Amino acid sequence: MQDTVFVVVDNNYRNRHELTLALSGMGYVVPADTLEDLGSRWPEQAWLLVHDEGTQLAETQQALRAAERYYPLVAYAGEASIGHVMEVLGSGAAGYLEWPLEPTQMQRNLAAIMASKWQSATATLGQARAKQRIGLLSPREKEVLSSVCEGHSSKEVARSLGISPRTVELHRANVLSKLGVRNVAAAVKLSVEAQFETAPLVPASDQPELAA
Repeated sequence: MQDTVFVVVDNNYRNRHELTLALSGMGYVVPADTLEDLGSRWPEQAWLLVHDEGTQLAETQQALRAAERYYPLVAYAGEASIGHVMEVLGSGAAGYLEWPLEPTQMQRNLAAIMASKWQSATATLGQARAKQRIGLLSPREKEVLSSVCEGHSSKEVARSLGISPRTVELHRANVLSKLGVRNVAAAVKLSVEAQFETAPLVPASDQPELAA
């Protein structure tokens, strides 16, 4: 767990400082007033702890979506009703902590959340990243990827799309490059992870001709 990165978002300096100290024994801690403080230094993977006070939690979740980052989030507050905690958990949070709390107990509580949520959070993160990569593809490249996933040859794809096999090969190369994979098998695996919806080939005579 020492390699774990925690980002603590709290606009109250004292809270942020004390929680940072409490977490220092569990991993590397990045304190922030808001997510804007991270600038371009977003960690590849991290657990996000956010003070549930005022609009801070909602604003942080919105900033995460805007930045297309998918960190498991744990909210914390001094007091919260059961209904509110359930509402926060229902919005996608991985857990909810009471704070302030004796550091050792807080670490145990957080470790329990991480142990129960790590597998699902990792899976969700992997799917989100896969979706993000596929989102980089152009509409034509997505058509080619769909056909590749269905096992069609370049000639079959070319006939369906009304373009040359050479153009299909160029699109396929661009797909592999944008997805960051080396071969078609890896592209198919990533597509499955992203739950990418494929479509059957439609003969060119049955569809409007599209530019290559």
